[in-house]
Amino acid sequence: MAKTDQLSTGHFKTGTYPAANFEKLRLPKPLQNLRESLTQREKMTLLMVLGFTLVFSVISLFAIHQIEKIMYETPEKRIARAFDNSGKDEDVLPAPVMDYSGGLRTTLKIKQEDQLILKQFKNDWWFFEVHAGKIAFLKVSDEHETLEKVTHRLLGLFALSELALLLMAMALTSANMRPIMRSWKQQRTFVADAAHEFKTPMTVIQNDLERMLEHPHDTVMDQVENVAGALTEVRHLNNLIGDMLTLAQSDAAVPMFAFAEMDLAQIAREVGDIFKYTAKEHGQKLIIEMPESLMLYGDAQRIRQLLVILVDNAQKYAGVGAMVTVAGYSGKGNTIRLVVSDTGKGVTDEQKKQLFDRFYRVDKARSRSTGGHGLGLSIAKWVVQGHHGSISVVDTQPHGVTFQITLPRTQKQSKTNF
Repeated sequence: MAKTDQLSTGHFKTGTYPAANFEKLRLPKPLQNLRESLTQREKMTLLMVLGFTLVFSVISLFAIHQIEKIMYETPEKRIARAFDNSGKDEDVLPAPVMDYSGGLRTTLKIKQEDQLILKQFKNDWWFFEVHAGKIAFLKVSDEHETLEKVTHRLLGLFALSELALLLMAMALTSANMRPIMRSWKQQRTFVADAAHEFKTPMTVIQNDLERMLEHPHDTVMDQVENVAGALTEVRHLNNLIGDMLTLAQSDAAVPMFAFAEMDLAQIAREVGDIFKYTAKEHGQKLIIEMPESLMLYGDAQRIRQLLVILVDNAQKYAGVGAMVTVAGYSGKGNTIRLVVSDTGKGVTDEQKKQLFDRFYRVDKARSRSTGGHGLGLSIAKWVVQGHHGSISVVDTQPHGVTFQITLPRTQKQSKTNF
């Protein structure tokens, strides 16, 4: 209350604080229009050109100045020696001296005294210096011509060097920007796809809740269909958020792998037991071809997640009557080969390039009915890379899709926390 009284009686100075007006810092209108008409790439190129030109101009001026000092050092000493009787630089031959009067003064028109002047006289270049009515002179045409030739060649060399460095800088910048632009484009696509994935279930939930609100006196049993629909969408959102969190943590390089000795064959058989009932429902055949034991140093939970994603994906898209096979065996060297294949309709070569992209689905029309949201194969790829392995997709003969995975049996100690 005390503060209110003080403010109302004016004991505290109050007022408005407008935001800084940065419009005053804008460039002149022609330059502003030019800047707005240029793309970001053109702006960067222009800045590089101006920057390189400035740097090479400074270097050129400095280099020419140093060469000029070297070329004119002896002539300057000879001119200075002409009026210096102190005995300094006795080994330097003094320049000739004559009276500076009459027609010579009229012709040369040198008014400054005790100042070295470079002047062209009768098609030659000379150093002149006037002192006490006398003028010292020395012909420096050879030095001047040599300096001009060196200057022209040096400027040409610097211009070519600037052009070469500019092209090299542009190439390097383009190469460095390519993954950044690709990542930026993928990020925009990811955000747009994520918004789309969230919008559909949220709309379904909203509609179900609005229908329930229209009948406030109904029991749960009366609205069981709407409740079940909303619950299904909530589960879908929960799975989607979990997958997005996993990928976000992978992008942030958060350690999410706990490596230990595990039996890949046992995990594959456990995953087979989970999906054998689904296979029967779809009229499919699920085959697990594993040796008695296939030891691997890896994260058992993530390997199980990998197999669940691949088998689930194969069953959803292979179709009725297809056969899904999970096979594992020892590969070349210290590796293990894992193959998950189906005999479905397969995918095109263009689709193979995008299978591991986030939110990409081959059959977009079936995505809601199958419950998929296009992140499974992205997570599968992340799991394989987290084990320092490789994953690829090829055609199953005569038709279908095969995922081929190669995993090292052991992990380097320094990489166990990927």
